[in-house]
Amino acid sequence: MLDFENDDEQDEPNHQELDETLRRFRESVRSGNWQNGSPTAESLEAIVHYCLETQAFDDALIFARMWSEKAPYSTDAWHKYGIALGSLGKWEEALEAYVQAAKLDPIDIEITVNRGIALEQLGRFDEANRLIEEPLVTDPYNLDALFTKALILERRERYDEALRLFVYLAKQDQFHRDAMFEIAICHEALEQYGEALIIYETLIDMDPYEPNAWFNKGVIYGKKGANRNALQCYDMATVVKPDFVNAWYNMGNTYATLDRVPESIDAYREAHKIDPTDIPVMHNLASSLEESGSFVEASEMFTKVLALDPHHSQALYGRGTCADAQEKFDDAVRDYEAALKIEPEYADLWYAKADALFNLQRIEESLASYRKALELQPEDVECWFDYSTSVLESGDVLEALRGFNECMRLMPEWAEGYFATAKTLCAAGQPLSAVPFLQKAFALDPSKRDDYDAEFPLIAGPLGMEYLNNVLNEQQPGE
Repeated sequence: MLDFENDDEQDEPNHQELDETLRRFRESVRSGNWQNGSPTAESLEAIVHYCLETQAFDDALIFARMWSEKAPYSTDAWHKYGIALGSLGKWEEALEAYVQAAKLDPIDIEITVNRGIALEQLGRFDEANRLIEEPLVTDPYNLDALFTKALILERRERYDEALRLFVYLAKQDQFHRDAMFEIAICHEALEQYGEALIIYETLIDMDPYEPNAWFNKGVIYGKKGANRNALQCYDMATVVKPDFVNAWYNMGNTYATLDRVPESIDAYREAHKIDPTDIPVMHNLASSLEESGSFVEASEMFTKVLALDPHHSQALYGRGTCADAQEKFDDAVRDYEAALKIEPEYADLWYAKADALFNLQRIEESLASYRKALELQPEDVECWFDYSTSVLESGDVLEALRGFNECMRLMPEWAEGYFATAKTLCAAGQPLSAVPFLQKAFALDPSKRDDYDAEFPLIAGPLGMEYLNNVLNEQQPGE
């Protein structure tokens, strides 16, 4: 049997003995063969305490489970089993273990606090708060309970109240670092970015190799729009912790914001390498690849996203646009339709589907999709323009003019709306009506004169062009 000794002379021998015992226990678990018989409850208790002390939480979980099975009426066994589960983020199971421990010892304050922590982690704030208040009645300065109460206040967005508690807790050595982080988070939530930055800088001064402080500082800079400062912070976070997925991901997002697409791809690739199943990373990597023109690789990455989440509408949309770019319009339509089954009110999807259908010369279906997109997003100028162009293809001149008129109404400084109106009027045999729209287009964008010279001869014919040129030469723009 192993015992913990408290006198200093025995500390080192005990750790050596515990290390050796842990090694033997691990080997026995792997082989399924306990050569000297199953371990006693006392030896399991010692090894679980040691694993928790050294943060070997996977081992702690294995042996705490064995301990609770060996000693089902041991409060400490169930309590430590809950702590091991909670340390690994398995909060539902941790709560069950704490409840079992509380049945065996209903007045243990530490168990009550840990139950409250588990409930808080599960988002069951009302239950957590009621439970946490119990130990505070008899011990109002119980630091674990106060910290959990402050977290609950923070989760309930009562940031000012949470701040007061965290400021008190930051003065206590046990909670100084954790409370400082939470103070910064509260300042961030209150949009007090300057105060949050000061806290993170203080934490970095305390420990220059604290990756979370660098990461969070980068997030604050990003919210302030200081993207280059944010990149420096994310870079430092990844130097300190090369497998910091969120830092690589945020770095990719920041590069993308700055239109530095190759660097964004590199950052996303690093994040993907570390966690090949992180869907947001995969999606953003695919989007950046698409933006760079690497449509085949982007499509493959969107497909990987869909293998993990078949209902990821954005991945279907992205894969559809990649197919569109490669002129695989049938494939694009299939992906758009699949995405619309998931998000039927997504205007951009209807718009993309309409364009693909138009390219397939399925004009009536295309028009129906444009109309649906405009019903959902009536201020979309580009959609109105493409709809009007498609309507004109079907021969409905009046509806096309109505659509181009919407373009001019919504964006009066956009030359293309006036130029398209002029083309439509001229094609309908009304060159005189086209003149003011041409003049407006030329005034807004002088380069439209080149488009006029290239496109209008086919539309107006020789006589029409002679008339237009005479009128345009006689009249000054704006008359």
